[in-house]
Amino acid sequence: MKKITLLTFLMIFSLGFAQNLPLDFESTTTTYPITNFDGGVATKIINPQISGINTSATVMQLVKGAGAVWAGSKITLAAPIDFSTNRIFKVKVFSPVAGIKLLLKFEGASSFFQKLSSPITTANVWEELTFDFSAEAVNNLNNQIVFMFDFGTQGDGSPNSTYLFDDVTQSSGTGPILDLPVLPLDFESTTVTYPFADFGGGATTLMTNPDPTGINTSSKVVRMVKNPGETYAGSVIQMAGPIDFSTNKIIKVKVWSPVAGKKLLLKFEGSPTDFDGGAFETDAIITKANEWEEITLDYNSPTLFPPVNNNDNKIVFFFDFGTQGDGSPNSTYYFDDVKFSTPLSVPFYSISKVTVYSNPTLQQVSIQADKEIQKITIYDLLGKEIIMKRPQSNSATIQTSGFQKGVYILKTTIDGKDSTSKFIKE
Repeated sequence: MKKITLLTFLMIFSLGFAQNLPLDFESTTTTYPITNFDGGVATKIINPQISGINTSATVMQLVKGAGAVWAGSKITLAAPIDFSTNRIFKVKVFSPVAGIKLLLKFEGASSFFQKLSSPITTANVWEELTFDFSAEAVNNLNNQIVFMFDFGTQGDGSPNSTYLFDDVTQSSGTGPILDLPVLPLDFESTTVTYPFADFGGGATTLMTNPDPTGINTSSKVVRMVKNPGETYAGSVIQMAGPIDFSTNKIIKVKVWSPVAGKKLLLKFEGSPTDFDGGAFETDAIITKANEWEEITLDYNSPTLFPPVNNNDNKIVFFFDFGTQGDGSPNSTYYFDDVKFSTPLSVPFYSISKVTVYSNPTLQQVSIQADKEIQKITIYDLLGKEIIMKRPQSNSATIQTSGFQKGVYILKTTIDGKDSTSKFIKE
């Protein structure tokens, strides 16, 4: 029997599938394998609105069925999508209602990642939405694109719940892969990027400390304004990798509030299991007004559900959760110095006793330590283990020529304790 090579198998498998991006839905020979879920129905149709920026012949229509909240559809491509350098996606959309958002999600062979668009500004007009994943933890393994309009709101199956999309394109990002932060967060670095994403009416700004007194005389802090009428306003920051709660479950944050008695709710999310209850959160009361105070958030509580995990790579900040803001100084808060409670619990990404070179690297990365290295483990930014070695020596060299471009986490074990560094594969 003739052996089928991997290349031949992939060619056979890809017949009839959309070959790659961009997706314009114009081909009469290529099929676009669609999987509908939770009450969404997607169909390739003749463009019913040939106008403005979209005069193409065919488009995709997505109807959100009656009572469907999480309805959507996904398209499977022939091969995984490469996010190494091209991290900006654009989609043309047509909505019967202004203010609707499109959730674009990538899934398949690895952890999913997603981004919510800005609101569609005009009803019954084609416009182009932009999704910038430059600051996100992505991978190059997923081959499915998921489309969800008006995520979290019930559809009714009528024309008011019928959306069009077309011309899905991928282009270069706005710059190099970002140097993302790790705990502790002091917001003082001039090279690390602090990628905050505001939501629900929150407005976050990294700024000069307006009150460098008491326990916080640092130069930079973060301001969060809770805008008028907003109840669940907040902001989320993307970290360099998963946060390890295995040895310490207590977080401290310095806060400044104009009113005593407010609470800071701190939530951790970003794990692929979070839609199934993987995210966890707790809050603490701010007891002072108009001065810096350090509050403690304890994730050891037996009533915390779900319990903590070591997979989440995003931290969400909510002040005065559940109460409307007014956008004034009375709804303006500051925070700084987010850290684990004691130096005995070294954060997962602390750097100790280890030198890593060359960094950035093309072919190999070398590790030098002042003691015997028991184990070296390399992870991608999603926390997936790439390689593990046991040097049993003070030095080691890892070949990286087969690695995809991006930022990697290198964890070394010395005397039974872990120390972690970052390096870039070019």
